[in-house]
Amino acid sequence: MLPQILPTEYRYLVGDLRQLKDDSRLSLTELERATAISKSSWERYLNAKQFPPRQAVEALCRAAHVSEEAVLLRWERADAAWNRRGCTASPAEPEPHRTKAHPGGGLDGREPRAVRGFVHRALVASSTLIVARPWATTAGVLLLCTAMLAPAAVIHASYRTGPSATARPPVCRLRSCEGRDPLTTACEDPVTVGSRTAADGTRLQIRLSPSCQAGWVRGWPTHRGFRIEVTSREGHAQVTIASTAPRTAGEMVTTAMIAAAHVTGLRCCYYPSAGHPDRECFNAGS
Repeated sequence: MLPQILPTEYRYLVGDLRQLKDDSRLSLTELERATAISKSSWERYLNAKQFPPRQAVEALCRAAHVSEEAVLLRWERADAAWNRRGCTASPAEPEPHRTKAHPGGGLDGREPRAVRGFVHRALVASSTLIVARPWATTAGVLLLCTAMLAPAAVIHASYRTGPSATARPPVCRLRSCEGRDPLTTACEDPVTVGSRTAADGTRLQIRLSPSCQAGWVRGWPTHRGFRIEVTSREGHAQVTIASTAPRTAGEMVTTAMIAAAHVTGLRCCYYPSAGHPDRECFNAGS
């Protein structure tokens, strides 16, 4: 169940993305391999915890072998609604996966009698008023529309210029990426440029985002007390992660990001024990 406070078009988009994943029969792990986008990122996108970037939607369409055109149109509408959230969204089309109603109006094809009577009386009264006083009726309708649209325009302008309009995930590049968590940035075009399985079974991957020109290492350690280190030519300081707390078997961890304009120079070193000098190192491209 998605939060009702989300813009309508955003909820429609999430419903489409979930349907594409279900139709493709890909698990989150398989989706991670097929799109080069982390499993945790997909979990946030599919549960409306983070607005999905355009490249993630394109990657899902390719993985599901469907045309991108309709889904990207939905993304553009959701993106516009997300940027101006707080305004009332017009239901341009029915919400997907909603229970279908019968042609009669209610879920069982019958409108309540009281509703039909009220609508009939309202239509008769409106028709009489329009015939008797057409100019006055037209002026009243215009004044009512103006009164309804003016507050909406003020709210729209305030959300376009207010601080909440910039609530999208941050985008960084080179040195501005250093020390950041790769899972909380908009660098969602990473590719695996090196991988190795350590002697103790820990799987390691060097990741590089060409758009952000930053790299990091992600791993699946088999025990606690390890240390992972990533270095590059552009990053002066080494970025490390150490863990002494118990972890669930197979849980993914990542280092912080480091500036990396190219694959060349990216290097990972793995220490099975944080206080032990033994290490296993490999370069990107291997």
